[in-house]
Amino acid sequence: MRLLYVVIVLLLVGAGFGVAQVDSGVARTSTVVDGVPVDLVRPAEPSAEQAPAVVVTHGYAGSRRLMADWATTLARAGFVVALPDFAGHGANRTPLPEGSASRPRLAADLTATVELLHRTPGVDPARIGLVGHSMGAGAVHRFASEHPEIAATVAISLPGGDTGQDPALPKNLLLLTGRYEFPAFHRAAEQALSAGRPEATWGSPTGDPALGSARQGVTVAGTEHITILFAPQAHAETVRWLQASLHNTATPGANAAGERVLAAALLLGAFAIGLVPLARKLFPPAPPAAERHAAVPRIAGAVAAGGVLALAGSALAPAGWSPPAVGGEVGLFLALFGLGSGLTFALLARAAVRPGPGDSPWRSLAVTCYAVLAVAVPIGFGLAEPVPHGSRWWWTPLVVVGCGITCAAAEFLTCGQNGRRRDAVRAAVLLTALLGIAAAAVVGVLPGFVVLITPLLGALLLWHLAWAAVLTRTGAPWWLPAVVGGVLLGWPLAAVSPLG
Repeated sequence: MRLLYVVIVLLLVGAGFGVAQVDSGVARTSTVVDGVPVDLVRPAEPSAEQAPAVVVTHGYAGSRRLMADWATTLARAGFVVALPDFAGHGANRTPLPEGSASRPRLAADLTATVELLHRTPGVDPARIGLVGHSMGAGAVHRFASEHPEIAATVAISLPGGDTGQDPALPKNLLLLTGRYEFPAFHRAAEQALSAGRPEATWGSPTGDPALGSARQGVTVAGTEHITILFAPQAHAETVRWLQASLHNTATPGANAAGERVLAAALLLGAFAIGLVPLARKLFPPAPPAAERHAAVPRIAGAVAAGGVLALAGSALAPAGWSPPAVGGEVGLFLALFGLGSGLTFALLARAAVRPGPGDSPWRSLAVTCYAVLAVAVPIGFGLAEPVPHGSRWWWTPLVVVGCGITCAAAEFLTCGQNGRRRDAVRAAVLLTALLGIAAAAVVGVLPGFVVLITPLLGALLLWHLAWAAVLTRTGAPWWLPAVVGGVLLGWPLAAVSPLG
């Protein structure tokens, strides 16, 4: 326990240094223009001359908080940076239409942000560039293809879509893809690179930045669709390109790639480890009970029934029924999975499962509040809005409940077991649920975007499994790991879900 306390203190000290370092050398202000929340980030010591400006946009299920390190890197290099929340994302309460209907809405948000830069003192309106990731990359690529006054564009992980009517546009186009991205993103970037430029080859710059004809495609080593956002190489390539394209002579400062995420990760680690002494303080160690093993076929049958119910129910749900476009569907899938597997197991193994009593309400409430803070504080600092906005404020509890039902089913299926066997059964049940989510996304029952966030859901699942193992070895009530798991899985899922 003393060693744990030392580790927690070291993590908190490291997080404190990280928080102090974030945004060093820049000044940040926030505003709302035409309903679009925008952060303006400037060099802490602005030049006496007009500076070039950049709009940095996030992808689907992202937010301006996710792209904050990009603004810091660019502001340290002498740019004035605008970070908008697209409709349905972050603090923007305007719903985002589905499919191609979203394009006019994204274009309107970009127009409002660019016009804000035109009105911002100290900005050179003739030197404005755009940077976007994923959905944002498609939006800035289309916008720059229709607005020749945009002097440079950086498209990160560009999805497939329009290549523009004028082969000369966008001006000065840089395309970045992660080495381990899905092939479709590589194909889209290569098509955009060669559109109207058959001589262009990936990796080799062509054209002249002074004439607006420069193009280049760069593969960012060791990254995929999400980690490319935190890669120093991606930040450095973007700064290099925009300096040449927007004629910026300022000397770049420290690369801010991953600064916020590192500080958030250290803080998250302190919270994660901190549950161990907290649980031991609140609940005495639980004596091992006599084990009553349920047969493996019964557990497997219950899980299979839950998977069938979840797939069928999700497929029958009408389109657009959930305002959060991702969290609602995934929450429903997990709620049905948990109900189906739990009820089936109760029928198959009635004599083998008797959950223990649920006592210690105030201590359990303290652990639940701790879990909420452990999620909201680090994730809110580095990735997403910590407090739900718009209809997310009442959908977040529903998503948490849906995730908690599956976690409760996992605890129910482990009743009568102890130690590592209980951990293994819990992990198998929840891993099956995760694989079911990924499979449902692949076949089109859930939004295809879910495939991209499956690694994030997997990381949250591992976090829950670790905390559940700690709690079940104490005298905590049997349902507390399910409540905590609902918070760990559901809160981040609801926080990043776009409003449709």
